[in-house]
Amino acid sequence: MDTRRLFNEINRLKRRVNSLNFSILRTSFLSSSVDSAGLYNGDIVLAGTGSHSEVSGSHLVYLDSTKQWKRAHAGLPSTGSGEMIGIAISAAPQDHGILVQGLFTLSSSFISGSGGSSFAIGSQVYMSPETSGSFTTTIPSGSGQIVRVVGHSVDGDMIYFAPSPDFIEIT
Repeated sequence: MDTRRLFNEINRLKRRVNSLNFSILRTSFLSSSVDSAGLYNGDIVLAGTGSHSEVSGSHLVYLDSTKQWKRAHAGLPSTGSGEMIGIAISAAPQDHGILVQGLFTLSSSFISGSGGSSFAIGSQVYMSPETSGSFTTTIPSGSGQIVRVVGHSVDGDMIYFAPSPDFIEIT
């Protein structure tokens, strides 16, 4: 085998290995796999030691300083503003986990905003300042309210949950 051909074969092999590495690192979320309320596809985290009695599956929750999951609320500081947030998979997120990134189909009772009980497709989704544990497409604007983007709507009841670590408090 001549040197040039060996050089080309080595480079071709390097490209194949690199493409394999990149394809392993990619995450795909298939929206058709979450076609009814409560279904999800994404990254789950198991953490915490308990949860508040008002938490149920599909609630937007945050982890407080005592390792308890509680419903997030944009109307109150330190209830999901800078804390870790996710969507509860069940009433026991400490046991079953929370979705920290991915697709989630919500019940209409967890959706509020300009579209009523459904999202405008493609719109930004925020923590709700009206109902704890809920989602809205209306930007919170009242004094003391928190603005934190938690994702984007994919369908009328489906969110691509990818919460921003950034937030602002309206003064």
